[in-house]
Amino acid sequence: MVGGVSRVSRAVRGLRWLRGGARVAADRALGTGSFPFSMTFILTHRCNFRCAYCDIPAAAGPEMTTTQFKGALDELASIGLVRASFSGGEVLLRPDALPIVAHARSLGLMTSLNCNAWLAGPRLDELARVLDLLVISLDGPERDHDRLRRRGSYRRAIEVLRGARARGLPTATISVLTPSNLHVVDEVLALADELGFYAYFQPAYESCFDLGKGVDPSLGGRLFVRLADTLRAARRQGRRVAASPGYLERLARGPRFGDCARCTAGRYWGTVLPDGRLVPCHLQAERGGAEPWPSGVEKGFAAAFRALDRPKGGPGCAISPYQETDLIFGFDSGAIAAALRRLRRDEGSP
Repeated sequence: MVGGVSRVSRAVRGLRWLRGGARVAADRALGTGSFPFSMTFILTHRCNFRCAYCDIPAAAGPEMTTTQFKGALDELASIGLVRASFSGGEVLLRPDALPIVAHARSLGLMTSLNCNAWLAGPRLDELARVLDLLVISLDGPERDHDRLRRRGSYRRAIEVLRGARARGLPTATISVLTPSNLHVVDEVLALADELGFYAYFQPAYESCFDLGKGVDPSLGGRLFVRLADTLRAARRQGRRVAASPGYLERLARGPRFGDCARCTAGRYWGTVLPDGRLVPCHLQAERGGAEPWPSGVEKGFAAAFRALDRPKGGPGCAISPYQETDLIFGFDSGAIAAALRRLRRDEGSP
């Protein structure tokens, strides 16, 4: 019975995805109007790690209540939301994180959650019930991961990846590359082959909130070409590289990855910050003396999304989920195929 209910639930979410895709196509062709197909909900900036390259915990501040986050989901779903992803900080520091995700699932939304795995192990059964995809931070093998993140965190990440696989929950990892762990790609891909997850790789940024500061300046431009070539070769070998060919093409252009003015952020997707402000993406959260980003708490979330300014320009970014999302809304067939592959469950899984 549970498996039958789960299959019906997946079918409902799939139908919502197809309808949303048709609506995006209509807007691209006819200008029928933008809408929030996909939104990332950052539930907190608090974190139990202090990763060497991350400034998110320093931004910790006011957070919406459970009721407010559920209300944001209700309102955005009413105007077309199809997919909700949840992140932090460390999202599972909030005791209401999974009830909020479960509310998204009850609305028929596709769901994903990014975490560092430290708190996820005891909650895997519940995570498997409410998620379509679990994304774990993995910055290399144990010696590298624990040095950049927290002692003992590698083992917890591997335990969670194994446990998710045992429950039929699709998984992916994101490895943030700095000068000290550029060598980890092959080792992470070997783990991906062993444990059945898809692996993303992306360069570290100077600030998680200010795109203008750019990628870590110690990452030379030639690195991006080498990394793209390495990942292309791995894809040709059938390795579990999450990146689509389109992302790798953009990555190779670094440190200028594209044109933010052409990005679909703020048109079909965006981010809800912990305090209820909406931004096109978290790299655009700080914009100097410009008009503050709209608050869903003050304006209502549908109105706040419609009031979002799209980026006026910039060098593009190498944040892999953002670039893949932009490629999907550009109807890049490789990005769409890669997304569907990452979400595939084993036959008979819940």
